[in-house]
Amino acid sequence: MSFKSDIRQKVEYQCNKCGKLRILFIAPVLQSGKVETHGYIEYCDVHFCEKNELNAIKLFVDHNYDVRSQVAVETKSKSDEPAFTELAGLGIPIPEKTEFITQTIVPTRDFGGYNLKKIEIKDKLRQRTYVIMEDEGEGEKEIIVDSPLKFVEIKVQVSADLKIDIVKEWLVGLSNIVESLVYLDENLLSYLGTYLDYMLINIPREKELLELTLLLHSSVAIPHSTKQHIEIFEEHVNELFPDLNVVSYRLYKSILKACLENEQKTILNFYEELKKKMTQIQAFPYYISIISTLVSFGFINLEKLEFYTAVG
Repeated sequence: MSFKSDIRQKVEYQCNKCGKLRILFIAPVLQSGKVETHGYIEYCDVHFCEKNELNAIKLFVDHNYDVRSQVAVETKSKSDEPAFTELAGLGIPIPEKTEFITQTIVPTRDFGGYNLKKIEIKDKLRQRTYVIMEDEGEGEKEIIVDSPLKFVEIKVQVSADLKIDIVKEWLVGLSNIVESLVYLDENLLSYLGTYLDYMLINIPREKELLELTLLLHSSVAIPHSTKQHIEIFEEHVNELFPDLNVVSYRLYKSILKACLENEQKTILNFYEELKKKMTQIQAFPYYISIISTLVSFGFINLEKLEFYTAVG
């Protein structure tokens, strides 16, 4: 992956546990506003570290894209609280174990609470508990799932007629995605409740898990398309999408054109723009489904926030 130096900045640090040089490329527009609030922004980097085991490093990055501090995060399977160990620091405080903050997320107006009554995400990397809920009722099932590294715990209350195994599949996928996020935009959790409320009744396929990933990356993921992508889409649209109606075709084409040679706008930026122009694209889950399809077929290349290990 290559970027022009004037449109991407590089966040670089050497992990003090394993010695690997880790690099994150980022569009300035994604960081500038977030840094202004605290003077720095928090990123999480989960990578294969000492003894080739996955480990989490919490980074504090300033407005110059310099890593001011890196903190190793450790958790035990039977412990609710993570342990923070400062590896290198320049005045950024180490989080205290007692600083867990519970934050109530207001769901979107489309959230009906038909299948999902309440979801609680305990994120031990960011020391936040996010709660999205409808009015609690009787006869509901409570299901709890931990992420692979135990940094994320998800607890839900769902309708009694849902199948537990299917719900658990969704939660395992969700916990894995949250645990691997470099940056978690709390505003997107409003859409998460709405999406899951509709989807929990069916077994998650690869396409739905991609949609879930795109949803949680949508405020920092930058979609790109090219003239060649659009030409191939127009040439093969009937073969690839035989059931696509005229309205859906226009939506697909509009999204591809919007992403043409895009370098700065995110998936969420385009949604906000398109829904003002097209009444058919008001529902965010539907929009994410279209983006997922275009990504799956290679018509959109997606640039996500993710760290790479420098080679050489």
